[in-house]
Amino acid sequence: MEMMQFLEADKEQIRSGLVKAGSPEQAQTVLEKEFDKLLLQYNEECVEERVRNEARHMTQAAKMMIPMISAQGETRVWSKSTGSGEAGMKLTKTAIACIAGGVLFVIAAIASLAAAAGSSLTVSALLGSIPAAILGGGLLFWGGRLSLDQRKGGSGSGGGSDTQQVEIRVDPDRVWSCLRATVLSIDKGLQEAGEAVNYERERITESEGGGFAPEEAELFAGLLESAYSLREEVTDDSAVLETISQIRYYLHRRQVETVDYGGGKREWFELLPGRQDMTIRPALVRDGVLVRKGLAVSAQ
Repeated sequence: MEMMQFLEADKEQIRSGLVKAGSPEQAQTVLEKEFDKLLLQYNEECVEERVRNEARHMTQAAKMMIPMISAQGETRVWSKSTGSGEAGMKLTKTAIACIAGGVLFVIAAIASLAAAAGSSLTVSALLGSIPAAILGGGLLFWGGRLSLDQRKGGSGSGGGSDTQQVEIRVDPDRVWSCLRATVLSIDKGLQEAGEAVNYERERITESEGGGFAPEEAELFAGLLESAYSLREEVTDDSAVLETISQIRYYLHRRQVETVDYGGGKREWFELLPGRQDMTIRPALVRDGVLVRKGLAVSAQ
């Protein structure tokens, strides 16, 4: 069983959750819950403890990488003005009033000078028009200043401000593509972990059992023990020797050798005390590794 099979079964549920997600953070929560569910389902089917541990580590690593998944789709920026329109209008009227007053005072000063020039331009008439001209110029300057500030956004009292709202919509297709690629990578890693476990188990079986099942090793050990016993009892042992030779040849084709006591390591045999060394049952050995202990008599 692979995680991808569980993921495909949850496809519609995942996509529905991503569509409802209003932000990348909510989409990440959907993915985290899905990884937890996948790990639980996988561990219920997997019987190898080592592979289950690998699945746990891989899903944890994938969950840590979720914030790096490109979940961002369409981005919208909303702008809203919270300024007071009344303050802006009041400021505009003030500027207009200043400009109008300034124009009137300037016109009055010019008219006074023109009237005086029609008769005789005296010093008193000239001095009388100067204040009006100065006041009109001041009002024109102040009205222009207020108009300029209004165009720049209004620096007077009651000026408004703008607020912005950013909305990021999740792209379900892009997230699903990233999620599927991640789970495929996890499945590949778990497959390699399972193959490694099987390979190590086969190697251990070969090294400890010589490629023999325990029942098979017990069978051939018993046959050899019976043949060795008959060899010591019968006078004409040609048939017994032929039987032993055939068993040895069969075991040799299975890459298993029979070793008599004295021809191998002492620890390969279960020893009985006696007057002379004698092999009761040879040891079974493959590539220098003991498959089945032999039985022998050791002189004390």
